[in-house]
Amino acid sequence: MGAQGLSAPSIAEEPLAPASAAPAAESGPSASAPGRLPSRRSARTRRIGLAAYPLCLAVLDGAATSVAAWALGYPATGAAVASAALLSVHATTGRYRPRRDLSVVEDAVPLSVRALFVLVLAGIPAGPAVIGPHALEIVLGFLAVLLLGRMALYALVQRYRRVRPAARRTLVVGDGPLTLHVIEGLQHQRALGLTVVGRYVIGDGADPSPVGEDALDLRNAVRAQAIDTVVVVLEETPGRYHDAVARACVAGRCETLMVLSPSGLAPATGAGHLAGFSYIPLRGCGGALERLAKRAFDVVTATAVAALIWPLLLVCAVAVRLEGGPGVLFRQRRVGIGGEQFVLLKFRTLKPNDDLEADTRWSVDGDLRMGPVGRFLRRTSLDELPQLWNVVRGDMSLVGPRPERPHFVQQFSATHPGYGLRHRAPVGLTGWAQVHGLRGDTSIELRARFDNHYIDAWTFAGDLKILMMTVRSVLTGGGR
Repeated sequence: MGAQGLSAPSIAEEPLAPASAAPAAESGPSASAPGRLPSRRSARTRRIGLAAYPLCLAVLDGAATSVAAWALGYPATGAAVASAALLSVHATTGRYRPRRDLSVVEDAVPLSVRALFVLVLAGIPAGPAVIGPHALEIVLGFLAVLLLGRMALYALVQRYRRVRPAARRTLVVGDGPLTLHVIEGLQHQRALGLTVVGRYVIGDGADPSPVGEDALDLRNAVRAQAIDTVVVVLEETPGRYHDAVARACVAGRCETLMVLSPSGLAPATGAGHLAGFSYIPLRGCGGALERLAKRAFDVVTATAVAALIWPLLLVCAVAVRLEGGPGVLFRQRRVGIGGEQFVLLKFRTLKPNDDLEADTRWSVDGDLRMGPVGRFLRRTSLDELPQLWNVVRGDMSLVGPRPERPHFVQQFSATHPGYGLRHRAPVGLTGWAQVHGLRGDTSIELRARFDNHYIDAWTFAGDLKILMMTVRSVLTGGGR
């Protein structure tokens, strides 16, 4: 296992050299001596670049929508509503995220459908008065401006990526013909803005080294060589290393693109194309704007719900106090985003013998020490309500993977590939796995699959759907 320089004549030859580096396996000229290692772009420059792209798209969408609404005869409020609605829809569905593959052809249909829907919806209050003799020409011109504006912006971005002096330093993880094909494709697709500086081969059938050591080697290589982007060819990376590779890339704070198996089906959302194969970017819940919107929604909603149900909270607290004595709240350490630990709050449903039992006992269902109040709170999920404070404080989100105790996180991460990837997004009071019955004594592997699917396909509308499903489950007695 190690990082290898690329000896193909057409690709930059900068051999990576962690402690376990192996010599280059490809035939060809020997690797040239590496010169001075360029440093990563400053955080300020990166933030400016990431902000410029969505800002330009937002200005284009807002201006075009306002002008079209004005030309159709909408009142000022209708034009403002139409512009704000289109910006919100595109922001929450990921249309303003910077992407490696930019294609107006792929964007044309969803963009046109959303724009027309918003325009029609905003015009309903004005009635038939806005439908004039030139309405069709105005709408077609509106769509043309949106598409041509994107075409021009995409062309500028691709042109910049081709000529900029400091392209993103890229490491490709994998070992086999598909990996070499991806490397060759990246060399020819200069508009992606990626320059391959090495190939990292991790693990093989005869390699007994622990997965954790391999992950540490990769993370050290990413940091030492100032890698900006890691492309992981999943088919040619042993399955037991997928989680470790992903966690190493997240720890290295670099962009991570997971190339899917050619024989597999691409996900319906969030997939791009790289060298002819589908890939998904490994990310948390959305981009910066989406994360900000999610956080704002969490704070406002959790605060409003707590203010609305405070009498219920008081009744639960009194009932717990009368049944079990002092100590209404149960505090327990859980693992949140990025592996950070925090103290989770719940109404106490029983008193554990000691901290060891609280930290390592998997389930207390059926415990004879639990009284009627405790059983009722657990069955209805009312014991979870104090976690609204965790949401307001920023430890959790309303929706996300369920946080687990450190003891079990360590155990599950070692035995279930993909479990650690759940921590690339904020943990939640409810989530996609929970609303599908995966809670309590259920399959950990399935939980990890559901949680990672939620993160990969995250949308704001999806969070609202999960919240509604949770309310339905609680009202119909579908708790634990």
